Order: sequence, then structure tokens, then C-alpha cells
Amino acid sequence: MNLQQLKYVLAVEEEGSFVAAAARCANTQPTLSNAIAQLETELGHKIFNRTTRSVQLTAFGETLLPIIREILGGVARIGELAERHGRGTTGTIKVGFSPVVGIEQTTRILQRFNTRHSEVTIVYREENLDDLCRLLRNQLLDLVIAPVDLRSPDLTDCVYTLIQRDPLLFVPNQSNEDTWLDRTEVNLSELGAEEFVLVPDACGLTRVTKRHFNDENITLHRYPGEASSYRVVGEWAALGLGSGILPASKARQDLAGRVAIPIVNHTKPVTIDYYAFGKPNTVTKELFAELWQSLIEAHPENDVPHLARTHHSVSKSA
Repeated sequence: MNLQQLKYVLAVEEEGSFVAAAARCANTQPTLSNAIAQLETELGHKIFNRTTRSVQLTAFGETLLPIIREILGGVARIGELAERHGRGTTGTIKVGFSPVVGIEQTTRILQRFNTRHSEVTIVYREENLDDLCRLLRNQLLDLVIAPVDLRSPDLTDCVYTLIQRDPLLFVPNQSNEDTWLDRTEVNLSELGAEEFVLVPDACGLTRVTKRHFNDENITLHRYPGEASSYRVVGEWAALGLGSGILPASKARQDLAGRVAIPIVNHTKPVTIDYYAFGKPNTVTKELFAELWQSLIEAHPENDVPHLARTHHSVSKSA
């Protein structure tokens, strides 16, 4: 038994005749017929029932065909893997992400690449934003997914693209929650009188919140204490310690039915924007280019003008 015989069997089944299968395989019909006959003799069973008008798989052939497809598919994948290895598009990619992005969202973002390149290992690392940028600068990460200020010097030699705009929600202090019950949105300018429970700058949520307030010259009043992470801001608000601001993607799972109102600024949603940015530090330029292309292809629905904008272009030949 050899691979060529299996290819002949598949060609006959798909083409419906020995003559057409031989033409597809660039061989003569007698050569193909003899090869299949030898395989049938070796296996001790007929694979095809032949008449002058048709060729049909036998019951044994029907059982055999899925295995043949699996074998030939595996051989094709081996060849593809060897070709990718030759191009430098196999290996391990190191990805860092901010806690506010989270592992679930990060794996969804990379799902398209993971599906196409199952032979590539992705190593994930959750860190605060400053440490992620430091690891990237020190060439210990290839890609970072986090809310980042595009004016940051950490992006000067990176490619970047917007992944998601996550609306920010206002979570009222429990002590005056009733005054907000009928609101479907709240303008950023209305929040100047609120006192907010904030979290350390580690995940990026607090610095984004500060930036929105500063850009509009609104004073951000902070509760004197500080919550450990965005995950407990809703609990602190429920205890009457202060109000909170949370991304919609996190608020839905963390607030358990509490009031959470979309924040707008002159009718435009106020958001926390998650970017992917990086450079090929631990992988080849070719593999990084494959990763980057999959990110661009996976997020056309964001409808953001600068979705695919990059600080420096990425190409497989770079």
C-alpha cells in the first residue's frame, strides 16, 4: 500500500470514472486501474464496483474512504507545516494583556490566528500596563493587548491596531441610586459632582477615566481609598462608598443587576479603547506578519477609520 494508490482511489470516487481520475492524476488509465487493483488484492476486498456505465464504491470502499481522506489530509498538513517552517512561520508567540482586557477576550481576539496556525504555540501573560510595555521594550513579548494612549512613546517602533471600543458605564453610589433609575444615558459633564471609587493605574482603566475627565476640564473627585481592581468597584458602590465607572463588557458580568448607565460626551459614547500593538521580538518577522494579518482580518466590523493604521508597516519580507 502506498500514498499514490490512496490518491487514485480518492480521485476515482470524486471524478466518477477511471478515465477522468487518470487525467486528473496526470497518468494513464491502465496505470491507475492496475494500482487500484493491486490495492484491492492486498486488502482482500473490492473498493469499487465497475460496470461499463458507472463506478460505485462498495460497502468496504464506503468505510475506507473517510480514512483515506484523513490520511491524505494529514500528509498535506505535514507538507504545509514543513513549508511554514521553511518560511519561518512556526514557533511560539508571547502575548501580554491587561487585566481589564482579560484572558477570555484575548483568546477570542486571537481565535482566527489560532485556528489557522494550530501548530503555533501562544504563551499568555497578564500584567499591569506599565509592566507590559516594559516587557515589550525588553523584547520579552511580541504582542500586547491593552488600553493604551496612542501618544505613548512605547508605540514609536510598534505596529498597532484598534481591536475594540468598549463603552464606559456609570455605576451610581447606592446612597443616591434612585435619582438615576430612569436614565438611559448620562453626560460626562454631569459626573463632576460625583465621588468615584477608582482602582490602581495597573490595568489602564483609571488612566483612561482620568484622560476623559481631563480632556473636558472636568474635575474627577476620588474616594480617599482605592479598590484593588475593577472587579470590586460595583461592590464598593453598592456599599455607598462612592460611584464607579466600568467597561460595559465587565459591568455585565460583575454588577449582578445593579444600575449601570452608558456615559456619553455630546451624544457620543465614552469608551475605553483596546489596542493590539507589538513587534517581532521573540519570533520571526514572517510569523509576526501572519499574526498581524489575522488581527486585521478579524476585526473589520469595528467600523473605525483607523482600524488598520500602523506606526510602521509589517511585511513578511521586511
